[in-house]
Parts: sequence; C-alpha cells; structure tokens
Amino acid sequence: MTLAKTANQTMVTVSGHEVEMHKGGSGPPLLYLHGGEGFGTYDPTSGPLAERFTVYAPSHPGFFGTTRPEWLYTITDLAHFTQDMVQELGLDGYVLVGHSIGGWIAAEMAAMDQHNIKGLVLVDAAGIRPEKGEITEIFMVSADTRLKLGFHDPSQVPDYEYFTAERTTDEAAILHANMEMLSRLCWRPYLHNPSLPHYLGGVKIPTLVVWGKQDAILPVECGEMYAKLLPNATFKSIDNCGHKPQMEKPQEFNDTVAAFLDGLK
Repeated sequence: MTLAKTANQTMVTVSGHEVEMHKGGSGPPLLYLHGGEGFGTYDPTSGPLAERFTVYAPSHPGFFGTTRPEWLYTITDLAHFTQDMVQELGLDGYVLVGHSIGGWIAAEMAAMDQHNIKGLVLVDAAGIRPEKGEITEIFMVSADTRLKLGFHDPSQVPDYEYFTAERTTDEAAILHANMEMLSRLCWRPYLHNPSLPHYLGGVKIPTLVVWGKQDAILPVECGEMYAKLLPNATFKSIDNCGHKPQMEKPQEFNDTVAAFLDGLK
C-alpha cells in the first residue's frame, strides 16, 4: 500500500470523524493497524491475509491527511477511537494485527476489551520500555537515518526503491504530517506507556508476538517482554531482519503469521 489512492478505499465515519479505510479479501474479519510511517510496501488487503480474511486497514486519524479529533492526544486515546471504529464496522470474532505503533494500539485495545477478538498479532510493537536496552531516537534524526534504522539489510527488501524514490510535493507533505502526528502521540513518554505492562496480564486471547531480531528501533527485548506479560502469547523472532519484517522478510513473516492463524479455533 503506497501513498497513492487505491481502488478499495472508502471513508468510514467514526465518532463524527471521517476515516480513510482500505478493505479487501473475503472471509472472517481482520483489522490491520499500520505503524507510524504508514503501510510502506505492505498491503494487507491484497496479500496472503486477504486470501483468508476480509481485511480492514484504516489510516489512523492525523495520518495520510485525515483529520485528528481535538481530544485525541495519546495512543490510549487512539485505541478508544479504534474501538469505536470496530463497533461502527460491526466486527465480531475478529483478528487484530498491528505493526509498531499499530501493535501498541492493538495491545491497548485488547486490554480494554477482548471479548470479540479472536486472536492478536503484535509485529515489532511499540508500547513497552525495555529494561536493559533503549528505544532509539527517531524524531530528531534525518529521514535517511530513519530509513536505515528501519531495515537490517536493504538488499533483501523487495521493492526497496519505493523508499528511496523522490517524493512529489504532496507526498512529502503527507510524510511530514505523518511524523508530526506520530510525535504528538508518542513523544512523552517516548514510544511507550508506563502503565501498559501492568494490565497486559488480563489479556487471555491467543497472541503471536513476531519481531525482527535485529530491530534497531525497538529492541527484540521489547518483544520478549510482551510475550512474557501476555499469558497466552507465542514469541517468534525473525533473524537477519529489522523493524519491518512484513516488508524485509515477507515470506518468513507470512509463514509465521499463517501458522499462528491456522491454530486459532
């Protein structure tokens, strides 16, 4: 999914605010929550997930030119907003998948209300502060530095030229707005919620925590902590892979997620 408009894009009204929604596939529902830099080259609505699920992939408020409700300042706020979206869409027995801040949103949502979530997949999720390592600074660095931090080995990233291509004025403005919204949501505390570890223990649904082993932004320690805090979690690290395994190691990522989804009842 790129910055371009897609054929399967619609608008959904949530709490009086319009949200950009991408939808594809068929089968039971799956909600995919993107990370702070958007979808990148990963389109969940036309890939393997869409072969077995009806995939809903919204743009978060404040991203991709969508408006931000005046009251929305934190990831917890965004989790409440997304819960309202789930009700508006009428999703029941759905799988919840989130990458980076999308994983953080998903974890918060599951802690709030898990009764209609069939399974949870956290992909290099923000939200937890490591005890030994550090979360890398991404706001006060250049776009080139952020790009290098995102992947372990760019040579193995399909369609890597997408990330290095020159942007149009409109695309550059959208990317800048995305980073502005990300900093609004995640600056203090920096990319984590100190309270989150204390209420993850109540999330009993089957969970897959999948992580790029060489994630240079959110260390693999964070994934191990998530897996320990969530009572019914399985942890899978993908070697020679950075912060975006769905883009850097798509085959291994898809196989890992598929094996987990096959085990859901």
